Amino acid sequence: MNTASLTLGDIETALQQADPKTRHQTLRAVTDLFLSSAAELDETRVDVFDNVFESLLGESDLEGTVDLSRKMGPVGNAPPRLIRRLATDDRIAIAGPVLTQSPRLTADDLHRIALEKGDDHLLAISERPGLTEQVTDVLIQRGSRDVARTVAQNKSARLSRAGLERLVTLAERDDVLSAGLSVRQDIPPDRLQAMLAAAAARAEEKLKAIATAQRLVLTMKQSGKLGDAQLFSFAQDERYEELVAGLALAADLKYDAIENLFLSKDAGGLLLVCKAISLNWPTVLQILKIAADRAGIAPHDPVRAQEDFKKLSKPTAERVLRFWHVRQIVS
Repeated sequence: MNTASLTLGDIETALQQADPKTRHQTLRAVTDLFLSSAAELDETRVDVFDNVFESLLGESDLEGTVDLSRKMGPVGNAPPRLIRRLATDDRIAIAGPVLTQSPRLTADDLHRIALEKGDDHLLAISERPGLTEQVTDVLIQRGSRDVARTVAQNKSARLSRAGLERLVTLAERDDVLSAGLSVRQDIPPDRLQAMLAAAAARAEEKLKAIATAQRLVLTMKQSGKLGDAQLFSFAQDERYEELVAGLALAADLKYDAIENLFLSKDAGGLLLVCKAISLNWPTVLQILKIAADRAGIAPHDPVRAQEDFKKLSKPTAERVLRFWHVRQIVS
């Protein structure tokens, strides 16, 4: 086919003659045709391909679409509607290659996707060069620790004052994140030193708060007052240190072990602990809200979390907890 005289009608005719069972082969052929002629195509002809890809993607298989995303990701004049469709796909295997590298995605595109999608998509975006402050603010606010670490290590990503301060706060208990911040050239040394000193002071205050919380919950347990109602009150009042310390004492785990569960983007560990110590669902839901806020992620789906909590049997949860106890002793 002569790409110089390519028209939408030419390709549509070929599609109409194609066997629906082999449309993935057609997708691959059209992809190869575009890539071989991309340097010669103006926006009008790119739009022709955009329309064709739109008609093909509806019936393409996952493998074919993933392959398409990988090939189109780095192409500077890739069909823009195709790129946005791939980038917003819920399946990260499809969205990832485009989110990490496509020049076709604008800052507004990335900002919108960062607001709407989950952590896997945020992590892919965080790897891109030249991120704007508007985008990094959302990544830092909504993303997990892995996202924050990647943003910090991305030297070409621009950070707002609020975003930088959020990263420094997160770095209090994260050596990897702290190391990423320390090598950034866009942070004046005196400012970084001041922020790290402030972070160290906050960390010391936190250690004192943890010690106070641990003494409080121990007293409550000894007097028989550390139960579901008290843990619900801690969560509702956002008394984080008391809540973590209370759960740790009730589950016979270390404070850090419970806090790691709070900072995880997966609610499974917290659900298991809550089931093992016989907490009621309203209390568990409040705990999950605190955990999502601390992890910097979107709130956990309450319906799905409740279903998972109901399906989890107490004997199973207790068995896993016993395994954690053993691992805690030998570690």
